Amino acid sequence: MGLDPVSWAVLGAAAIGGSASVYSGRQASKGARAAAEAQQKGYSAAQREQARQFDVMRQILAPYISAGRPDLTQPYIAAGPGAIQQMQRLVGLGGEGARQQALLNVYKQPEYTQLSDITDKNIKEYERNRERELAALKKSTEYRNPTLAEGQKGKTAIKQAREDLIAKFQLATDKGIRDIETEGYNQQQALFKPILEDKQYEQMGMEQQRQAIQQIEQGPLFQELARQGEAALLANASATGRRGAEDTQSALARYRPQLLNQLIDQTYARLGGLTNVGQTAAQNLLNVGQASAAGVGAGALQSGNAMANLMVGQAGAQAAGIQGAAAGQAAGISGFGNAISGGLQNYALLNALGTGGGGLGYESFAGSGDWAAGQGAQAGFMSTNV
Repeated sequence: MGLDPVSWAVLGAAAIGGSASVYSGRQASKGARAAAEAQQKGYSAAQREQARQFDVMRQILAPYISAGRPDLTQPYIAAGPGAIQQMQRLVGLGGEGARQQALLNVYKQPEYTQLSDITDKNIKEYERNRERELAALKKSTEYRNPTLAEGQKGKTAIKQAREDLIAKFQLATDKGIRDIETEGYNQQQALFKPILEDKQYEQMGMEQQRQAIQQIEQGPLFQELARQGEAALLANASATGRRGAEDTQSALARYRPQLLNQLIDQTYARLGGLTNVGQTAAQNLLNVGQASAAGVGAGALQSGNAMANLMVGQAGAQAAGIQGAAAGQAAGISGFGNAISGGLQNYALLNALGTGGGGLGYESFAGSGDWAAGQGAQAGFMSTNV
């Protein structure tokens, strides 16, 4: 059986409402996705810029980091030991370097290492014997029935007396370990004794001192200063008529030794300054390299944190877009369902009113016969135009 016009109108309105809800939900979903994509692009651009800034900073600090490399600082560091060696030569300690090298050679000899191994072996053997003696002590009558202090009794006093026995045993046997270590150390030091007492290194130092002083005396600086100073003394003596006087000859005799002593002191001081310059320059370069490396590390940490935050925001934007799209689609489907449900409910209500009690027929619901006639004419017009 066919539907009456009112029923068609109710169902049509429900369908249109449902379609509108679905369309609206799709548009909302598209909008949410588009917004999320725009946010993701922004976060991606921020990440790229953050990485670019870090690379730029790393490039800027790279030369300063390289300044702290050992191969670059070594020349400055080496200036210090070289100056110290020259200072030792001037004061007669030049042979100490050779003595230290000879002591180092002894330290590397197999005999020195064997003494260390023997000492370790003796200590381990001693410790094993001590463990056996301790076990025997715990089984002895002295340990099982210890002598208690006057007025002491009970389990607590016995336990304390036993602990005292073990402590005395440990103290006595620890001395044995120290004796073994001392013996091994003395045996190793005996290998160094000939070198420490060898006078050749003192003689070597004195010879190097003589050569260092001779080098200054024969150098161009000393020769030029001596020539100028002696010429000035003679010129002054000639001007005063005392060129052959005793005081003039005495001044000439003292001038060169005094000048040499002065140049030795100056050379020693300058070598000390060179030592400080080498150490300071090397340390400064190392500090610059360390500080720059620390700056790069801090920048990397900051960039990493910033990128992590950007990634979290990017994921949040993506999740929000997915949730917004799902919410829009759900709203559209829900609206469609509500519209159809409402239409069916209205249709069921009309059927109930059209057949129900109370004398309410279709014409009563419509209002009058004229209204029915008008509807019939409209239906006829529609069928004619189909």
